[in-house]
Amino acid sequence: MKASRMVADRVAISNTVLAAVDNHGPKVAPALDALLFPNGVPPNLNMAGVLTAIHQYLAKTTTTLVDADTAHAIELQDDDPYRKQREESITDLRAYLISLRATLTSNYGAAIASAYGCSAAIPEDAHTLVRFATNVEELLRTRPLTETPKKKSLTIDPSAAADDLKEARETLETALGNVEREKRESQLTQVAKNNAMAVWGTAYPRAADCIAALFALAGQEELANAVKPTARRRAGLTEAEDTPDAATPPANPPTNT
Repeated sequence: MKASRMVADRVAISNTVLAAVDNHGPKVAPALDALLFPNGVPPNLNMAGVLTAIHQYLAKTTTTLVDADTAHAIELQDDDPYRKQREESITDLRAYLISLRATLTSNYGAAIASAYGCSAAIPEDAHTLVRFATNVEELLRTRPLTETPKKKSLTIDPSAAADDLKEARETLETALGNVEREKRESQLTQVAKNNAMAVWGTAYPRAADCIAALFALAGQEELANAVKPTARRRAGLTEAEDTPDAATPPANPPTNT
């Protein structure tokens, strides 16, 4: 007797799955063995072992994500002292140049301050400030200060001033180098975190779909619905059932042996 259309359609749908298992199962099985049982398929394997293996697969992926996130957060925290040092070095170098310009202007005149490159506004940008300071330092070392000061007690020694300026400039250059190094390192940890996020984005729905399907197959619909990968969860957004207490790194069950 010919099956009804409704039944025939369902038979066709089932046959698609069954044929896929028949035709491709032997090829897919080794890949699953390697993924779920990296230490080898345990003897006398049962479905509890399969569930445990899927758990371990998702737990390992999630732990890797947590570790990558922690490493990136630590790296960003490491940046703070170097950024603080950079800002302090900028402030110190600008303060010295402002003081030098004020002394040259008040004691020797604006033309002399200009002759030593101090007539323009002192830059606030760190890299521009370094170039500005380098130019002033060079002028202090190469242009003799022969002009008579208005107050002898405020006489400037160009060579000593250049040495002080060099020290402040080099301190800033060191700070800038440290910040750039930390920036590169934080970029590396960011890439590692992004990669771990991408891996989780693939591993989670696959593992959750498997667990939900196995729970449903066992007649545990409520349990299946509780772990089903909803659209929000696939996007990394929690559902009401995903409590904050659950947001701790997972612990692996004993490894299948």
